[in-house]
Amino acid sequence: MGAFSSNLRAFRALVGTGTRIMAVLKADAYGHGAEALAPVAIQAGSDAIGVSSIEEGRALREAGVNAPILLLGGIFPLENFSAALDARLTPTVASLESAQKLAEIAAKTGRPAPFHLKIDTGMGRLGVSPAGARDVLTWVAGQRTLRLAGVYSHFASADSDFEFTAHQIAEFTAVRDFAKSLGFPETIFHIANSSAALTSPAARFDMIRPGIALYGAPSVPLPTGTTLQPVLTWRTKIVFIKRVPTGTSISYGRKFRADREMEVATLPVGYGDGVPRAMFGKAQVLVKGIRRPMLGVVTMDHVMIDVTGAGVDVGEDVVLIGRQGGAEITASDWAGWAGTIPYEIFCGISKRVPREVVA
Repeated sequence: MGAFSSNLRAFRALVGTGTRIMAVLKADAYGHGAEALAPVAIQAGSDAIGVSSIEEGRALREAGVNAPILLLGGIFPLENFSAALDARLTPTVASLESAQKLAEIAAKTGRPAPFHLKIDTGMGRLGVSPAGARDVLTWVAGQRTLRLAGVYSHFASADSDFEFTAHQIAEFTAVRDFAKSLGFPETIFHIANSSAALTSPAARFDMIRPGIALYGAPSVPLPTGTTLQPVLTWRTKIVFIKRVPTGTSISYGRKFRADREMEVATLPVGYGDGVPRAMFGKAQVLVKGIRRPMLGVVTMDHVMIDVTGAGVDVGEDVVLIGRQGGAEITASDWAGWAGTIPYEIFCGISKRVPREVVA
């Protein structure tokens, strides 16, 4: 986990000690393994953890994680606020109705319930409008069963549309200033995702929420002096090798046919493991540090590769994502071949792929 720790420390060096960091570990830490990475994040200096659901947060609690955990997703039905509080998870409130329900549930416990208020400044997903936030904040200010631990929003295009990002910062700043006028001295204000944290100091406020960049796949150029490392390496081994004559078809639909005599190796991974079928005819893997093409349509459990002249046997190591020798294949390579983004590649790696934590 040295790369993950290094990346988190790089963010700490970038934002300084006066800005908090919430490591976003939703979707099983973007497919990397949240239970393994959460303790590493806290040890490396993360002040809190962000997840999407009660289930994700509860799994971290059961794994022994005691740090603050924010539920970034919505809660429905609202009665499930009880489950969040029971697991010591901090819920998101995105409307006056949900704030009122949380206050009702908290009153039964006899303890003020901490929560973060989500503002929709332009993402169009979850959150109360900036205008509506004033009504919610005014109401919350008079409640003794609620504790406004944070106010946050989410950027829609921090990696591409800097004018709209500036608009969102202005909208959020106005909400922050209104909240401060009501009191709330301990409230944390945060909006910066990975891209904004890396490129926009004005977006950092009290805390940043790095996600994809923590895993070494930033969506924007890095600031001078900041280095991030890929965290994940995906390896497999050759399980079968055959020599085929010219004209032999490989895989479903016979969409690939050998244009010469070839050595074809079979790998025990497929779309059931997270190898996108959309990479047909484009994807490569590393064998002995050399890129080798995948052949034919990706199947559920296997892919085939061209190993002609490679001098390999069954059991040979193959790298799908990562370094081997002086060569590297990245999640961004996969995203390009599949017509998607690295987020989807990482999150698509299924549970049946074993994760091994390397120090």
